[in-house]
Amino acid sequence: MSTRTATAIAIWRARSIRADGDRGFLVYMVIMVALVTVVPLARAVWLNMSSVESVAVLSSPAAPAAATFLVALLWALGILIGRDRGPALRPPFLTHVFTTGDLQRSDAFRGPLLRAGLFVISLTTVTAGLVGGALLSHGLTDLLSASVFTAIAAVVGVITTLTWLAGQAFPRLAVPVGLGFLVLGALSAFVPVAQAFTPWGWAGLAYPGGTPATPAPLTALTAVAALLAVAAPSMLNRLDSSALAEQAARWESATIHAAGMDFSMAVGLYRGRPHRGRRSRAVRPLRRLAWTFLVRDALGALRTPGRLIAGILALGVAGALVALAFMPGVPREVVGAFAGLIVFAALGPLTDGIRHAAGVAADLPLYGISDERLIANHSLFPLALILIVSLAVVTVVAFATGSGVVAPLLGSVVLGMLMLVARVSNTLKGPLPPELLTPIPTPMGDLGAAVRMAWALDGVLLAAVVGASAVLSFESPVLLLSAGGVLVAVGISRWRRRS
Repeated sequence: MSTRTATAIAIWRARSIRADGDRGFLVYMVIMVALVTVVPLARAVWLNMSSVESVAVLSSPAAPAAATFLVALLWALGILIGRDRGPALRPPFLTHVFTTGDLQRSDAFRGPLLRAGLFVISLTTVTAGLVGGALLSHGLTDLLSASVFTAIAAVVGVITTLTWLAGQAFPRLAVPVGLGFLVLGALSAFVPVAQAFTPWGWAGLAYPGGTPATPAPLTALTAVAALLAVAAPSMLNRLDSSALAEQAARWESATIHAAGMDFSMAVGLYRGRPHRGRRSRAVRPLRRLAWTFLVRDALGALRTPGRLIAGILALGVAGALVALAFMPGVPREVVGAFAGLIVFAALGPLTDGIRHAAGVAADLPLYGISDERLIANHSLFPLALILIVSLAVVTVVAFATGSGVVAPLLGSVVLGMLMLVARVSNTLKGPLPPELLTPIPTPMGDLGAAVRMAWALDGVLLAAVVGASAVLSFESPVLLLSAGGVLVAVGISRWRRRS
C-alpha cells in the first residue's frame, strides 16, 4: 500500500471518529433490541413453519419443483441486482481512494464481498434448515436428507453471492442471463427430467422427503461454486471505477433517505432511466382522452423494458399465489399476505404515470382537466395489466390444479385494484409530518420510533393485510371491507391534504 493510500485512509478514519461513536451507540441499541426480540421471533417462525398447514405445503409433491424454481429465481435476482448495487461496495471516499490507488480491486474490495456473502449464505442456510427441521419433526424425512439439503442451501448461497458479483462485473449481460435463469428454471420446474441437467435442478433433487439423500447433487453444486470462486478475483479486478463510484454514491444517498424513513425516495434512486424508444413520440392525440393516456403510459413503460417485464412477472407470481391460496390445506393468510406484498411491489414499475399525476396535483392543470381525471386516466394502464395478467395466470393455475376459477380470479382482481389505490395513496404521502417527531412516553418506553416506523411502512403493512383478507373474502367479507375501507380512507385523506 502506497503512502498516498495509507494517508487517505487515515484521514477518513480520523473524520469517522465521531461517527464511529454514534455508530457504536446505534450498534449497542440494535444488539439490545435483537436480544429482546430475536428469541420470540425465532420461536414464532419455527411454530409457523412446523404447523400442520405449513408442513402439508412443504411436503406436497410440487415442493421439489418449487425449490428448483426458487433457486433459479434467487440467482436471477442476484445477477440483476448486481447491475445497480453489487456486493463489492465501499463508502464513496474509500471507493475513490482504492480505485485511484495502487491496490488491486481483488484486495481492496474483498472484504465487502465476504461480508455480503456471509449474509446471503446465512439466509439460505437458515431457511433450508427450517424447512428440513419442520419435515424432520413430523417424521417426513430423515436426518441425513435434511442435513444434505441444508448443506446444499449453503452452497446455493455461495453461488448466489458470486452471481451477484457477476452482475456487478458484467452489467450488460445481467438482463439476458437473468431472464435465461428464469426461463430455464421454470422449464426445469415443469419438466422433472430436466432437473438432473441444471444446477438449480440439483437443489430440487436434494429436497428432503422425496428420494433418499445422495452426495451427487452436493458434489456437483460444490464444483460449480468452486469454479465461480476461482473466477471471483478476476471479476473484482474488472470492476469499473466510474460504476463503483456511482453505486457507492447512490447507496449512501439511499441509506440516508432510509434513515430518515423516506423509503419512497430511497427506492426511487434505483429507478431505471428510460433508454429505448426515446425518439418516438409517446403522447399521441386520439379521439378519446382515455386512450391517449393509456397509449402514453404503455409507451413510457416500454422505454424501461426491464422494469416492465419485472412488474408483469411479479403480477403473474402474485396471481398464482392467490390461485393456490384457494386450494385446501394451504395457509391462506400467509400466502395472501405475500401476494399482497408482491402486487404492491409489482405496481411500482407500472405506475410512473400516477407518480407524475400526483406530482402535479393541486398545481395549475397541465392538460385542461381536473386532478381527479388525471389520476383516473393514468390508472388505466396498470389496471389493464392487472386484469389481463390475473385472468391469464389464475385461469392457467386453476386448470392445472383442478380447482375453481371464479373465486381466485375475483380475489386477484380485487387485490390488484386495492393495491392500485395503495400506490396512489403512497405517492401522496409526502415527507414525515413534524408532529410524529414528538416523543410518546409510556411505561414500556418511548413509542415514537415505532409510530414513525409504522408511518413509513404503512403501504407495506396495509398490502399484507389486504392480501390476507382478499383470499378470505368469501369466508369473511367483513374483513376485506374493513381493510379496503381503511385503505381508501387513508388515500382520500391524503388527497384532500395534498399541496
